[in-house]
Amino acid sequence: MPPEASASKHQAIERAALSLFLRDGYERTSVDAIAAEAGVSKRTVYSHFGDKENLFLTTLRDTRDELRERLREIVERTMTGPDAERALLTCVTEIARTTTTSPERAGLIRLLVATMPHFPESTELWRQRSITPILATGLERLAAAGALKIDDSEEAAGHLSALTIGQINNRSIMGTVPLSDAETEQILTSGVAVFLRAYGVHR
Repeated sequence: MPPEASASKHQAIERAALSLFLRDGYERTSVDAIAAEAGVSKRTVYSHFGDKENLFLTTLRDTRDELRERLREIVERTMTGPDAERALLTCVTEIARTTTTSPERAGLIRLLVATMPHFPESTELWRQRSITPILATGLERLAAAGALKIDDSEEAAGHLSALTIGQINNRSIMGTVPLSDAETEQILTSGVAVFLRAYGVHR
């Protein structure tokens, strides 16, 4: 089979698996159902992923990585320049918009929580969801530009996340309850203001 065809089938299986795992959960999703959804044979599913457990964990990991890359792009693009308040607000607003409108995110979180007792690997995946390291790189750039005063970028990123994205997650129950634009703006503006009291450059 040409590499392109193999890669296409691999992606089709992952898309089908994600859709069914999110809809029906791990236990109720069969390999037969995944194969039918992907338009491939059951044997093809096994040849690509070995077994249902590996397919499940691979699908979760790849979905998480895709979302993290989207967030990394936002941080790299927005956390620049000498205006820390503008940069931070732009960044967390885009992150909030991306995460709350992601069709997979809320389902992925529920799936991770539900499977943690049965899959120790899910606990590690949950831990690695943290946006803190990604935010830390952006804060380091702002600090290098003289826009922030930061000694520990990881700690500062944890504070920024807790004050902004964390509040959005709490209020929306991890994206399952919609927030109004006004409420989201208030949460993010307030969170950035508190963050800047601690880390802003006060002249």
